[in-house]
Amino acid sequence: MPFVRRTLLSIALMLTACGGPGSKTPQGTQGDAGALEAGSSPAQIISTLPKDVRSPPPLNLGSKRAAVKPRPEWEACRAGWHPSGNDAGKAVEALANACAAATKTHGAAPTMTGSQNAVSTTPSTYKFHAQANHCYRVYGVASSSVKNLVAVVTDSDGASIAEYHTDDVTPFIAPNEALCFSTDVDAKITVSVGLGDGPYAIAVWQD
Repeated sequence: MPFVRRTLLSIALMLTACGGPGSKTPQGTQGDAGALEAGSSPAQIISTLPKDVRSPPPLNLGSKRAAVKPRPEWEACRAGWHPSGNDAGKAVEALANACAAATKTHGAAPTMTGSQNAVSTTPSTYKFHAQANHCYRVYGVASSSVKNLVAVVTDSDGASIAEYHTDDVTPFIAPNEALCFSTDVDAKITVSVGLGDGPYAIAVWQD
């Protein structure tokens, strides 16, 4: 009998060590191990995150004070037009006047002129007052030595409205779109020369 008791005791100890009856070691499943290896967070932690963290609102950098509206019918008045001479101010006025009838617009501010070098000059910023419920067209001309003229229009909050540039194909700015404002705004046009150097002129016309 002592031998039998010793044998039974040994078997009981072996069962306990292997997770059998009486074992205090938690027995996980293969699925639990996979979840832990994948670094999954417990469901109760995910559910306590604020809604704005789980689903943040979309980022919107556009202006809330102006909208860009296509005007494909404005293409005809600028088709075939090319700047001539070295006076950018006269050239931009000629371009705007050539499109005055088609756009039904007139000058909204004095012509903005300047001269820049793409390497050594910083961009220049000009202001114009935009009226609520009115639309505007931006014109730009530079000398032949300027290969890339850039004009960025922003509202009084600093939000972007539109960006225009010249290139070898279109050496002037006369977009087939209007900038239409819902409120009175002191808008800005930041002008820079991306390539080359020389004088330029920007004109803003309104309906």
